[in-house]
This record gives sequence, C-alpha cells and structure tokens, in this order.
Amino acid sequence: MSFHVFVGINPSGLRPLCVAACVLISAFALSGCTPFQPPPPDFSKWYKTGVSLDGVKSAMRACGYTNLDGAGDASPVDIRLTRFYCMKDAGFKRNDNLDLCKTGRISESPVCEGRR
Repeated sequence: MSFHVFVGINPSGLRPLCVAACVLISAFALSGCTPFQPPPPDFSKWYKTGVSLDGVKSAMRACGYTNLDGAGDASPVDIRLTRFYCMKDAGFKRNDNLDLCKTGRISESPVCEGRR
C-alpha cells in the first residue's frame, strides 16, 4: 500500500501542491531576502554639498579613518570621537543626524568639551 492511499490523498492532487511549494521556495530564494542585512557603510552616512562620494572617502581618510565602512572599528572612543568631529569641523553632516557627544556616557570624554 502506498503512502498516498494510506493517508487518503489522490496522487494527482498532490502534484499541484508540490509545484506551488517549489514556486514559493524559489521565489523566496530569488528575492534576496535574508534574515540579516548589514548596516550601510559609514562613508554613505556623511555628506557635504558639492562633495562626491569619493570626496567623502578622501576626507574620512584625511581625518584618520582607516576603515571607511565602520564595521568592527575597535579604536578607543577618544580616537573615534576625534575622527568624527574632524569630519564635522570640515563641514560634513550626517544623514542620520548623529552627534556622538550628545549620546550617553560618551559625552564625558574630554574630546566632547564644548560640543555637548
């Protein structure tokens, strides 16, 4: 006795279900949906009128950034603050309006004097 007969399913009725399941799985796989999306790179958050993306990257390097995407930066907080405010002082703004010296305990850093 086959499984289909045992559970009472007509084998010809099973084929459309398999096709539908395969189509759904394929559509999900091809859609690019993943459970984890990495954050956008740091260089994409900085902007200044009249400055290209390459100009932003050059300014970041001039301010001491070595990892322009920002992922995994293990530099001390004061170093990161110095780089961040170098960009701000050069006239760059962030599209997320982040101001590090106005967030949490970071503001206790000496780099934040006069920036709170």
